[in-house]
Amino acid sequence: MPSSTNRLPGVSFSIMKKNKLRNQILWLSLLTLILTMLASLVLPLVSERAQRRETVLREMARIWGAPQMIAGPVGFAGETAIEMSQLRVDGVLKVSLRRKGIYRFPLYAAKLQFTGELRRMGARQMMLKSRARLRIEKASLANAPLLFSETVENGIFVYKASVPAGFAGTRVQLQVAAEGLQSFSLLPVATETELRLTSDWNDPGFFGDFLPLTYDIQKSGFSATWKVSGVAARKWSEIFAAVDRHTEVATPGVFGVSFYQAADIYLVTERSVKYAILFIALTLAALFLFELVSSAQIHPMQYFLAGLGIVIFYLLLLALSEYLGFAWAYLIAGSANTILLSRYSGGILLSRAHAVQFTLIIAGLYALLYVILQLEEAALLSGSLTLFAALALTMYLTRRVDWYAVGEAK
Repeated sequence: MPSSTNRLPGVSFSIMKKNKLRNQILWLSLLTLILTMLASLVLPLVSERAQRRETVLREMARIWGAPQMIAGPVGFAGETAIEMSQLRVDGVLKVSLRRKGIYRFPLYAAKLQFTGELRRMGARQMMLKSRARLRIEKASLANAPLLFSETVENGIFVYKASVPAGFAGTRVQLQVAAEGLQSFSLLPVATETELRLTSDWNDPGFFGDFLPLTYDIQKSGFSATWKVSGVAARKWSEIFAAVDRHTEVATPGVFGVSFYQAADIYLVTERSVKYAILFIALTLAALFLFELVSSAQIHPMQYFLAGLGIVIFYLLLLALSEYLGFAWAYLIAGSANTILLSRYSGGILLSRAHAVQFTLIIAGLYALLYVILQLEEAALLSGSLTLFAALALTMYLTRRVDWYAVGEAK
């Protein structure tokens, strides 16, 4: 009995050695899932910060002006609308970033020149609508000056001017100044509408039912020209009612430009968190491969701490990007975590060469993730190719490994 009892620890230890590889793979899989779940907890925080920004944006819109949409001008003879046969709008928009707290939004100041022809004479009143306040600096109908009054109906600015008695004509001219946040759009109300815009903003986003006929984008700004025909067949009541909708997407016929901020920090941070499982799995897999080819014995807790650094990276990325922008935040957070893992791997891998190689792999993964995030439409393809390349490299590096002997090798 005593001799049999003394053999049990040896038998148990032998079984543990033979099952070491299986246990390591199970531990790594479990740790990857746990760390991915921890990283996913950053997503609600990203949404909360994004909602906070939208709250600030609404407050800024109340002060500086909402995203602008203009419909008109239109002539009226009593209740009968006199449509415009043609309308040309020339606009110059100067854009600046306005800050409130840690947030910045593109605010534009526009100078607009409206020139058009009514289809017939007889208009006794001119009208136009907009989502944000306008300053009509000068207006005339057939050289007769018009004085517009402003009213607000359901949050929409309505401008009306009476045509002086005794004046008749069709040529309409307006000089308008406008301010707004994020976007400028026009709802065409003429048989033929032409819009020409120039701006010092070099990253425009064109939207709506009609894209520019021509455009030119330079580092110093952009210019674009739209030409739209055949829109005036709609009822004027429907056209004006369309301005009351508070989204360009739901407004048929509208077109314009948004002053696109390429680095939407919350959107791109959310996308980076969605790649957490890929990033964590590749990092732990690289650490595991270095353990196989070295004399190191890495404990599951050490794997967990290395992966936890990646989770904290996403928190740093979110916090820093609100102050520095995404590019600088990514550089600082990625560099800090790379240095942290480099120093840590130098202690647990017991080889400076392996630690340097592991550091280069981590730096490469951060660089690769940044490239994937910038690709946007091609992100899925890039991520899939990354997984395939990682698998191919792992298969190549371990093609001569005797996996049956791994558990007993050390």
